[in-house]
This record gives sequence, C-alpha cells and structure tokens, in this order.
Amino acid sequence: MAEVPDMRVRAVDLNGECPLALYDSRDRFELSIDFSRPPEEIADALEDLFQEAVETGRWSRRGTGSHEQAAELPQQGAAPHPENGPH
Repeated sequence: MAEVPDMRVRAVDLNGECPLALYDSRDRFELSIDFSRPPEEIADALEDLFQEAVETGRWSRRGTGSHEQAAELPQQGAAPHPENGPH
C-alpha cells in the first residue's frame, strides 16, 4: 500500500491575495485557508481546487470505494475554525 502523505490544514492570513493556498506532494499535503475571506469565496475556491485535482488525475479514487480500505487510514480530527477557538 502506498504511504499516506502528512496532511495539514491551517488557518492563515494570505493578505487578501486569495482564499486558500495549497502545497501537494507525494509525502505532504498542506491546505492553508484565509478565513477572513467570505465563506462563499472559500467554498468556490475549494470546489475549483478539488475538481481540478480530479480532472487532471492528480487525485484519483483507489479500488472500488471499499470501506475496509478507508478504515485502514489513520483518522485525524479537523482543525477548529479560528473564531470558535480550541475545544
């Protein structure tokens, strides 16, 4: 089985340049989101990012969608929204 990349999602200030930034390599995936941007803009940017990754074949579904395979991957909780603070 291929090694799972280190996944990180961060709330960052991107100085109004864009709603999100991405670094994607074989061993690391980092998604930075500027939550000062309007939610609709963030959602649109995420949709565009994920759609492009699937269409270009950079991301693809493995196997037949078996739940057993997904259960083997380590589970991590989502990062808290910066306005909610840590729980």
